[in-house]
Amino acid sequence: MKYNQIILFYPSFEKGGVEKILINLVLFLLKKKLKIILISSKINIDIKNKNFQQKILKKRNSRFYSAIKAGFTLSKILKSLKKNNELKNTFVLSLQSNSIAIIISKIFRTKIIIRNSENILGGITSKDENLIKSGIIFFQKLILYNFCDYIITNSIGSQEIMKKFLFNNKIKCIYNPYLKKINNKKISKKKNNILFVGRFVKQKGIIYLLQAFNILVKKNYNFKLLLIGDGPDQKKILNFIRLNKLNKRVKIVGWTNKLSKYYLESKIFVLPSVYEGLGNVVIESLNYFLPTIVSNCKFGPSEIVLNGKGGYIFENKNKNDLLNKIIKIIDNYNIANKKTLIGHKSLKRFLIKQQCEKYFAIFNKL
Repeated sequence: MKYNQIILFYPSFEKGGVEKILINLVLFLLKKKLKIILISSKINIDIKNKNFQQKILKKRNSRFYSAIKAGFTLSKILKSLKKNNELKNTFVLSLQSNSIAIIISKIFRTKIIIRNSENILGGITSKDENLIKSGIIFFQKLILYNFCDYIITNSIGSQEIMKKFLFNNKIKCIYNPYLKKINNKKISKKKNNILFVGRFVKQKGIIYLLQAFNILVKKNYNFKLLLIGDGPDQKKILNFIRLNKLNKRVKIVGWTNKLSKYYLESKIFVLPSVYEGLGNVVIESLNYFLPTIVSNCKFGPSEIVLNGKGGYIFENKNKNDLLNKIIKIIDNYNIANKKTLIGHKSLKRFLIKQQCEKYFAIFNKL
């Protein structure tokens, strides 16, 4: 391999499945005897290895300012490596679709691979996001992605749409290296819980789940809704719960390392995203044999549930269709379990070693 050192660029560290992906990838690459410099705001990564070092950034609320600060840090590192004649053995892997990393890498004539984890048109096509801001981000990608040495997407749909907009043809779909192993034990004793796991942001479409659940309660279905995570939309969620008198039926749980408990105890999992990259929580739900509902947003979640063969798909932003899918599962739970088994059998696509090897193959092509 021509390169023996990687700078991992991930300034705005967010809780959730991406944390596992980052750590899984780092541990795999360290086994390949590669040196890794991580630029990130994550401060408690417990990796003790002489080939791993981290440049810790101060956590900021704005992703823009985090990116600027991370850009200065990347520049300093590349400048130091150039001075020590180590730059020729180094490349940058940006785990966030960050334009600054591309610009700085090109200034220092360093190879860069960028991982784009979401549909590049998601923010524009969604009426829930700021159109001007989404448009600026899209056009940045449209221009700067063409200067990348490789682009990695985490869904086939995202790969195909990028091919339509970019001149750069070095675009590769690599599913998230997420699962260490595939569970084989099914749990029969479950509570009447509907589960959501993720960030509390508009993109995740939590409002449509709340609206559907509110109707479900009025129809006298004895279920509870568990929302696990946090984020800027938490106040709006709490207001909805209060106004609709759902305090006893909806429970908000902050981020926890004991997610398996909630997957095992719940009867239905819902990811109502307006747009999405892949949806690691969907992989998780199927791995726990949990009947799963996703929106038909583009692109990842529907790929995970095999376009409906391994789970249920509802019309994006349609609370009534989501409600119908929830009731369909409740009233036909044996059929839902059979669908889940089909989805579970397809999870080998997301095993850590299999997907990390694909990353390593790209590194060897630089």
